[in-house]
Amino acid sequence: MSEGADTYSLGRICNPSIPKTPVAPTPTPSVSVAEVMASTIARFPVEPITLTGSLIVRRQGGMLVREVPFSIALNWGTDPASATYTLMDNFGRPQNVLRVTRSSGGVLETSYFDGSGSRLPNPALTAQIAGTDITWLDITLSFLWWSDGKLLEPDKFKGTLCDVVEVYPPQPVEGCKAMRLWIDRKRGFMRQAEQIDASGKRVRWMWVESVGKINDRWMIRNLEVKRPGTGVQTKLHVDNLETP
Repeated sequence: MSEGADTYSLGRICNPSIPKTPVAPTPTPSVSVAEVMASTIARFPVEPITLTGSLIVRRQGGMLVREVPFSIALNWGTDPASATYTLMDNFGRPQNVLRVTRSSGGVLETSYFDGSGSRLPNPALTAQIAGTDITWLDITLSFLWWSDGKLLEPDKFKGTLCDVVEVYPPQPVEGCKAMRLWIDRKRGFMRQAEQIDASGKRVRWMWVESVGKINDRWMIRNLEVKRPGTGVQTKLHVDNLETP
């Protein structure tokens, strides 16, 4: 089924017509980081999904610097959950492919390939993708599976009440001591995130502009990323969201 008018942006929600699946209850005030993160993951679609779009880099003022087409195939309803992230050239030819599996116990395995299918060394999670400010940490949303951390004071993002958590990677991640996340308490999806380095400084931040809705589950449609001092801003934009 092709993508339809299923984007949520500051109040507008439409539903594609696909078979109903059980959904998690709407999150209530949380008492632990693990609860917040588990309820957020539970709001993701479990149906196989393919997303296509572009990573778009613009300078201040809007001038286009770079555009990188991508395709993401997600199958988060299986055990192990799996995902394939493909970066393409402007003719739609694969350039790099990252394959990820994640067991119900949280064990992450990755494999990385060039466009011909030859195996490459795995990139660092914080490695920037194709000259953009988007990293593999962002595009895989791996930090949502980090359960070690602490709850901070609730905060509002664009008028929406959010649980704020600071989570720490289970193994060292270069340039990332922690991620600070704003999770929409009512709808259970991430609204904003900050990458914190070893000195406690915010080195990157991102925010969700719109999401796609499938039943009562969510998928990011537009994500903005900014790094201080670069003079540019990167958008992850999903053009199409397809389900079987």
